[in-house]
Amino acid sequence: MDYTRFATKSGQNYIMNPAVVSRRPWRKLLWVHQPYPDNYVDASFLSQLKRNLHVQQYSFWALSSDSTVIISHVYSVAIFVCVFVAIYKDKYNPAWFASIGSFCTLVGYFAWDGLGKENTTSRTTTAKSAVLIVSTLLGLSPVLKSLTQSTSSDSIWAISFWLFLLNIFFHDYSIGSKKTFPPTLSTNLAIAAATVLASRLSTTLSVFSFLLFSIELFGLFPIFSRWLRSYSFVAHLILTSILAVVTEVGMFYIGGWWALGVWSVAILSAVFVAPGWLIALQKYKNEIQGPWDPAKPVLRNR
Repeated sequence: MDYTRFATKSGQNYIMNPAVVSRRPWRKLLWVHQPYPDNYVDASFLSQLKRNLHVQQYSFWALSSDSTVIISHVYSVAIFVCVFVAIYKDKYNPAWFASIGSFCTLVGYFAWDGLGKENTTSRTTTAKSAVLIVSTLLGLSPVLKSLTQSTSSDSIWAISFWLFLLNIFFHDYSIGSKKTFPPTLSTNLAIAAATVLASRLSTTLSVFSFLLFSIELFGLFPIFSRWLRSYSFVAHLILTSILAVVTEVGMFYIGGWWALGVWSVAILSAVFVAPGWLIALQKYKNEIQGPWDPAKPVLRNR
């Protein structure tokens, strides 16, 4: 039982019953001695409770449009796999794919250069880099062709699958207006997967064309795609639609109607079902804030 102690004019102390003397209001201060038990909870303790103060409300169409950034890169990986299957089965000339990739790269570079006002020095550096890459591939193609002769094809397919999966996971999906290079980890993973797949091709020309196509698709195309997304959303949607059509044709070529149906369902689920599911889960979010939360440091650049 709590007791209250006070002094009189004669200096004598008396102990009174707490029911007689009203206690002072409880204050949320640990360093002040108060006539309350340690586990006391005042009625005003949760008066400043706030729920979901910083929860962001999502829009379905905004999420669907943002998902096209991810879907665009997935389309690129799928197109690359379809190209490999076409070359591996000797049904198409590998130089044809390299020529189409080089033509699209030149068109994208001229658009990027014209709208981005590239200077003459950068153009010269770009041309030198392109000549260096092509020359290096020409010299390394015979070596890369025999890189994995002692490895079984099943191991190559498994390694390529995991490398492409990591490439999708670590790819840079940020949107910005600066024409900067994507993270090297994602690019290196894709080039590594292309290298091990190229070692399964039958001719040196096939290896060279396939690796050149992989550099254009995974090294240069992500830069152009991100720049186009920041420059014009409509142009980004048009590019994504073109990639979708090419991928659908490739999936039909690889596995027929069954592969095309499964692929279409997966893409539609990622674009429309997943955003709706995320919005539906927001009602279960219960984030609590209050004055008892620890302070968050604010770092400022000087």
